[in-house]
Amino acid sequence: MLKAVTYARVSGDDRGRDGRNLAGQLDACRQHALERGWQIVAELAEDDRGASGASFELPQLNRVREMAQAGEFDVLVVREIDRLSRKLAKQLVVEEELNRLGIEISYVLAEYADSPEGRLNKHIRATIAEYEREKINERMIRGRRLKVKAGHVLVHSSAPYGYELSVDENGKNTLIINEPEARIVRMIYNWYINGDDCEKKLTMKAITRKLTELHVPTRLDTAKGKGGFKKKDWGEWSRATVGKILGNEVYIGNWYYGKDGHDHSEWLVVRVPAIIDKDVWEIARKMRVMNKQKTRENRIHKYLLVGHIRCGKCSSGIYGHPNRWRSKNARGLNFYYRCAGVDGSRVRVYCDLPQFRVDQVDKTVWRWIEKVLSEPELLQQGLLDYQTDKEIESHHYLERLNVVDDLLEENHEQLKRLLDLYLSGEFSKDMLIDHKKRLENTIDALEIERGSLKAHMEDQTFTDAQIKSIQEFGWEVSEGMKFASMDFDTRRNIIELLDVQVVLSVEDTEKYVDIQCVVGSDKCGLSTITRRSIACLLPAVQTMNSWIPGEEGLS
Repeated sequence: MLKAVTYARVSGDDRGRDGRNLAGQLDACRQHALERGWQIVAELAEDDRGASGASFELPQLNRVREMAQAGEFDVLVVREIDRLSRKLAKQLVVEEELNRLGIEISYVLAEYADSPEGRLNKHIRATIAEYEREKINERMIRGRRLKVKAGHVLVHSSAPYGYELSVDENGKNTLIINEPEARIVRMIYNWYINGDDCEKKLTMKAITRKLTELHVPTRLDTAKGKGGFKKKDWGEWSRATVGKILGNEVYIGNWYYGKDGHDHSEWLVVRVPAIIDKDVWEIARKMRVMNKQKTRENRIHKYLLVGHIRCGKCSSGIYGHPNRWRSKNARGLNFYYRCAGVDGSRVRVYCDLPQFRVDQVDKTVWRWIEKVLSEPELLQQGLLDYQTDKEIESHHYLERLNVVDDLLEENHEQLKRLLDLYLSGEFSKDMLIDHKKRLENTIDALEIERGSLKAHMEDQTFTDAQIKSIQEFGWEVSEGMKFASMDFDTRRNIIELLDVQVVLSVEDTEKYVDIQCVVGSDKCGLSTITRRSIACLLPAVQTMNSWIPGEEGLS
């Protein structure tokens, strides 16, 4: 008895259409398999939720490949050809991959013989599916833009905070002011520009904290499930929400459509009731610009590992945090790496990872990098191991690339034979033109896919130039890096080049730093880095342009 896997997929433009829902597809596939006496070993349903049917990286489709490689089934049952893919190149590659693994693909609504005619019919259907997908998107975009040009406001979920969706006397979708929320919007602008009762101007972070303390309901708190998934607790605001309110032109009466991915000249505007005076909005805009500039100018404390460091307990990101201290005779700053889950910056994550001293962590990581890069044999072996790991990770991309190359060769051969058939009189001119066009479309689609796979594989591995750059840097280290011109930006570039990833953790009250990069990995405890040993290192650190922040607090 043959073993079968049923596969169904829905995408955003066909949910709810007859037979296209997941349950309907799986029912049809199940009936198809049972009628043929096949044993169903898995039923896989793919809801792409915004992903494209043209994408290779769909979880359930990847599971189909994994099961095929393990020899767990013999037949893949799909309702119709555009459920597997609406992209011709992907359709060909996926089918060829499965066929090479001995898997038969059976479509419920059509049968394609294993012959030149059957393959041609399949290619025609796949081409039509791809064409339909593009036309659907084109019609949807054109229809929306026409509605907006006619004065309609179109929103994907709910209206902007401070507004409600309504229909005017002309039947157009528009926005009307939600006064309770509008009062909050005006208060946010007032706090930002003029300050609170203490006459102190509030930052966006302070406004976020104050709204949360006052338990002011957000839009998602009052939307009753219609505005999206509520990530934070009731009455809990985010800095991003406050920032959007302070930067959105809708509050001065300009609602825009087409901002994402379009040039400003292509934006469409619909006039709506204003909540904020234009002069007030402009003052807030200028203040945001100045505050950003001041933040950049005042960012004198540099954290070597930001963006490359995470919490080993809750996997949250780690950020740099200055902590002011004061004693009877002195004052200063200490700098720490702090987990974003500790202070509630992450949704529904509550972590108790302690703070880590920046000077300790950065020194530990950089010393380890110095050691690895100063030993040529260790560096060379690390690069080889990294390349091997990446080659293993990208093996399935290499296999897919080989499939694409074989399909390209096959289609080029068909194109040559097509001309021979025409010259021999077996094909009419109309047939020649039709078949030639389809083969050329297939070849073009496969060439595009080949380029995409090549680019992805190149991202997965080092180029010869990158390897040479790392080796040359290792040589510089062995010649005496402590006396080289190694400023913060240079060290940061090395962190990026080596793809250094650091995890902070605590085991039995002991703090640990896990380091991993393209030339190796290690786990270092911080207990050996005491206040005294740090002080002993200060002369060497000073020769390296005082690159580590926080030394003010060591005394």
